[in-house]
Amino acid sequence: MSEQTAGGCRRWLAAWGMALGTALGGLLTFEPGVAATPGQGGVVRLSPEIREVPRRAAIPPLPLERVQRFLEANRIVGPGALDKAAYVIAGDDRRIVSGAGDRLYVRGELPPGERFGIYRRGQRYVDPDSGEFLGLELETLGEARLLRRDGEIALLRVTASRQEIRQGDRLLAQESLPVAPAFQPHAPGRPLEGRILAVPGGVQFIGRLDVVALNLGKRDGLSRGAVLAVEQQGETVSDPQTGELMQLPGEDAGWLMVFRRYDRVSYALVMHATRSLAVGDRVRVPRSDELLGEAALRP
Repeated sequence: MSEQTAGGCRRWLAAWGMALGTALGGLLTFEPGVAATPGQGGVVRLSPEIREVPRRAAIPPLPLERVQRFLEANRIVGPGALDKAAYVIAGDDRRIVSGAGDRLYVRGELPPGERFGIYRRGQRYVDPDSGEFLGLELETLGEARLLRRDGEIALLRVTASRQEIRQGDRLLAQESLPVAPAFQPHAPGRPLEGRILAVPGGVQFIGRLDVVALNLGKRDGLSRGAVLAVEQQGETVSDPQTGELMQLPGEDAGWLMVFRRYDRVSYALVMHATRSLAVGDRVRVPRSDELLGEAALRP
């Protein structure tokens, strides 16, 4: 590798570290420095280095506790996943709603195993451009353990609950959540462009550390830890001369990091926002000039 090429790589890595470290709200500890090395004839050679931070002082790349709570409360399934799923027909002792410690009567075929998740239908995700059905979001209500079966009716005990459990709520095998010590930020390995589909929880204005759903997933080559730039939709205005409706150009608005992928949908955390984001805003791979330029380095 030539000295010029090596220098370019070092500048790129340093810029990536500073840009993402700033854009992601100071959550990274990648920081360039300068090391002095004595050379022949008293010449001192300077070379870049990464400053090491003690493990206990380093800030994790992503607030895992916040992400973990979200993953435990939300899930996406494909078309037809709930059609044949077992469902609650009654609570014990004629209860209308049930919670932790209560027993439930369930009808239908349960998946193999003794422990199940209890879910309720949530938002239906459709691609805003193509109209394609992307997935159904489920609200996680709680967990239950099988006590016994009697024909097509099963009796279960609720071992944990997040919300009240009612007739019609569905039971599925529990989702296995990814276990990782950290989510490492990186640029997607291929060109990608999508949109913010929704904000789970119904938040109207999206800001830093809010979770958003994207119309991109595994089939698009998206990986966990991928960093995407957000472009706010331009306003629609009326031309004063012709009356024609025109959409103004979009504005750079922030950065997202993907932490959970499904086939057609992903969840991402807003790590940095310079203005309020909204459903429909465009997401894309950050351009190299955004990473290397002043705009990416501003707090």
